[in-house]
Amino acid sequence: MHHWKSVDLMLPDNLSAADVLAQARDQIKIIASEAGEFVQQIRIGACIAHGGGYRKWTASYLTGPPGVYPV
Repeated sequence: MHHWKSVDLMLPDNLSAADVLAQARDQIKIIASEAGEFVQQIRIGACIAHGGGYRKWTASYLTGPPGVYPV
């Protein structure tokens, strides 16, 4: 059974929306890979300023069967 997993990501606060998505995607793929999982879909949620030039983003990914997904 596949399910959504939540993650928090720390990203620089000067990123464009496209850069946030790209960096979040890369970090989530690493997190999932280290857990032995595949990423079927990604959701990016809200962010809050964290200080020091960073923002904390909430995100989640849907686990999937082994394969290549266009995330």
